[in-house]
Amino acid sequence: MGVMARVKEIFRSRNVDKEKEKVTRSIQSLALNDIVTFDLEDYIVIGKITYKDSDWEWTVYHLEGERNNRWLSLEEDDEWIIGIYDKSSTPIEEPSSRTLTYEGTEFQLQEHGSAKIKEVEGSVGASVNQTVQYWDMVDKETQEKLLSIEKWGESLEASVGQEITEKEISIIAGT
Repeated sequence: MGVMARVKEIFRSRNVDKEKEKVTRSIQSLALNDIVTFDLEDYIVIGKITYKDSDWEWTVYHLEGERNNRWLSLEEDDEWIIGIYDKSSTPIEEPSSRTLTYEGTEFQLQEHGSAKIKEVEGSVGASVNQTVQYWDMVDKETQEKLLSIEKWGESLEASVGQEITEKEISIIAGT
């Protein structure tokens, strides 16, 4: 079933009497099957991963869209930091210094560490207690483009994204 068909099915299956109770969602309370709209495209939340590195935790949601899948990240650092990422198919090597040129952009390291998967829901390709190394990098010139690199065992994955505000997305509760 396509994404739009699934979105229509979610709306059809909702109980009108329960709508009066109105379930509201925020970026902090996203759940599986919620609908997230960003940049005029609808996505269904199909997965969630919560990472933990010492006392630091952050959550990433797997979003399925009609044209592509994306990852929505959420972390709290005095305020909520939200990022939206697209998985890249361009091969990448493990960063060996504080800077890295990737897809023609020079990135600078912001954070690097090892995290344990604390929680998994839905379709994410990870499991609880799995360990992942990560590098969070930012475009050295404009500070607007983000690069997330994760090392799962011997496999490296790169995702390119940007920081967004909660005002740039809308959320409809799927249940």
